[in-house]
Amino acid sequence: MLHASGARRHASLTAVLSLAFAASALFSVVLTRDENSVAALWLANGILAAALLVLPSRWAAAALAACAVLSLTINFATGAPLRLAPAFTALNLAEAGLAAWLVRRTLGHRPRMGDLRQLLQLLGLAVIPACALTALPAGAIISTAGGGFWATSWSWALAHVLGMAVTLPAVLLLVHGRSCPDFRRSRAERAAIYGSVVALSIIAYLPATFPTPILLTPLLVIAAFRLGPRGAALTALTMSVVCTLVVTKGPVAKIATLWTPVERIHNLQLVIALGFMTSLSVALILAEQARIRRLLAMRTRAAKRAQARAQAAGAAKAEFLATMSHEIRTPMNSILGFTQTLIRRDDLPAEARRQLHLIDRAGASLLALVNDILDFSKLEAGEVELALRPHRPAQIAEESLAIIAPAAADKGLDVRLEVAGPAGAVAEVDEFRLRQILLNLLSNAVKFTEAGRVDLVLSIREQGEALLLRFEVRDTGVGIPRERMHRLFRRFSQVDSSVSRAYGGTGLGLAICKGLVEAMGGLIGVKSAPGAGSVFWFEITADAAAAEADSAPRGEAADLSGLRVLLVDDHPMNRDLGRTVLGLLGCEVAVAADGAEALELASRLTFDAILMDVHMPVMNGLEATVAIRALDGPAGGVPIIAMSADVLPEMVERCRRAGMNDAVGKPIQIEALHGALARWAGRDVRGRGQPTEAAA
Repeated sequence: MLHASGARRHASLTAVLSLAFAASALFSVVLTRDENSVAALWLANGILAAALLVLPSRWAAAALAACAVLSLTINFATGAPLRLAPAFTALNLAEAGLAAWLVRRTLGHRPRMGDLRQLLQLLGLAVIPACALTALPAGAIISTAGGGFWATSWSWALAHVLGMAVTLPAVLLLVHGRSCPDFRRSRAERAAIYGSVVALSIIAYLPATFPTPILLTPLLVIAAFRLGPRGAALTALTMSVVCTLVVTKGPVAKIATLWTPVERIHNLQLVIALGFMTSLSVALILAEQARIRRLLAMRTRAAKRAQARAQAAGAAKAEFLATMSHEIRTPMNSILGFTQTLIRRDDLPAEARRQLHLIDRAGASLLALVNDILDFSKLEAGEVELALRPHRPAQIAEESLAIIAPAAADKGLDVRLEVAGPAGAVAEVDEFRLRQILLNLLSNAVKFTEAGRVDLVLSIREQGEALLLRFEVRDTGVGIPRERMHRLFRRFSQVDSSVSRAYGGTGLGLAICKGLVEAMGGLIGVKSAPGAGSVFWFEITADAAAAEADSAPRGEAADLSGLRVLLVDDHPMNRDLGRTVLGLLGCEVAVAADGAEALELASRLTFDAILMDVHMPVMNGLEATVAIRALDGPAGGVPIIAMSADVLPEMVERCRRAGMNDAVGKPIQIEALHGALARWAGRDVRGRGQPTEAAA
């Protein structure tokens, strides 16, 4: 079916183009041929060349044969000399075939008029060479009948170049040109434009003193703007035919007194050439701009779809990270929690206590790895938000050094803090993220230093209303060769593969440090040499503050005996662990398996604090918090502390907006839980924890 439909289409196109060739040849021969048998405008060869380009080989051969017969018939019928008619036919067929071959060599097997560059290539590399090559033998043949060789050759070349330049692009645009929605016009407008072109083409060469032909070019440009390349080609072709008719057969009484017949033909050819090139060039430029606009709109839509997919992927990634964080931390909560609980027992043999310490250390390393992966994922997604509050940078440095001091002491390393500048200065910084950077750098320094010392140097310089904070971590460790420093601060990268075997680690720590420092608008770098130790430094600028943020006493040493705590968790093992840990702290514990049970207990019993899991069936922790905050009396003001394995920043923020007062991550660290309860126990926080968002 498809094959038959294609054959019918090719047969129809072959017939139409052959008839168009005959009509245009008859037009040129009858109306524009001079005494040397040279037409003023030869349109037929462009149609034949287009047929050879757009038709399959079998149909192109049929069109070539049909045009040969038609050309001979027209020449004989119009009185061409018997010895010249076959020669003219052969030259026309050769010219059309040569032009088609050159077009294919220039524009490819299926040429299309898509832009101005292609039009210029078609004219300069195909039409002009083909017509010029056939003009020489045409001049030689005609000169034997009495015409001048050069004059005849020039007239032939000009008429054939002009005719093929008009018809060849026009046919290619009509057959292969794409319909552009930007140039779709109503039938009335199209008729008005074509009618105006015909009327002005007739008027242009009527006897008059005003040079009316100059008005044709603006009209053709208007047609190009309104109708596009196809319309421009058709209007140029229409103008060429009508003007040729008027010049060759119209009234020329006054024009004849100004121009000779040759000058009139040359004027006509100039007007046709200028009008055609101007209109079609403008149309192709406009079509290319329209194509670019459509492409830009399409790519914009594609970019928006890609952005939507990326956002969906980011949301899925965040959900996956939250889920995996929860799933990994839940069993780790039991492992580390029960390990720390056992370590606190007094009846353990020394060897068992040592082994429990090893388990606790291994679990802490695994937890640090999970935290690193989560932090790095957030940094890569650009989702790290800084919580800026007034803090003393010197105090943060002192606390960070105190945390790693035991590990340094185990290796016999000395540690020292040096502060240059106002040690009491207060700055707007993210205490948690700043401490995270320092602990990463200090832990690395201790890890890679076997003997000597680790120093933390803090320089504080005032810069107007801001403070320039420079932290340097100096060690006397193995050092880093210069040629390997480029691998630092890259994700999953260490100086060499042996490092991971000798010292452990994933290579994410420094990449996280770099991301956090850059999120703070700072710089980070390193100075090192093999055997001479290393200096890792970073600088940030922070706004100066008047005083440290108001916070509750840390209360790590506070006595929690008799504290009434409601523990809410859907996991039986977590409830068992929580009851055990809270019992060690001296608390009285009630438990609930979901938010609905917690709401029921909180509404009829009195508690000093509630430890609330977030992800639970029936009613989750956020919904339960909103409901508890809505209770009347003291029950609505009880401190609620989130205790969840989902510790991503957005979840912590949702907990705060739901009305929770603090958050403790799982695995449970006994000291952290003790400190949180000490900070909030016994407080009425109704005014501090009003819910602002319903739980999702």
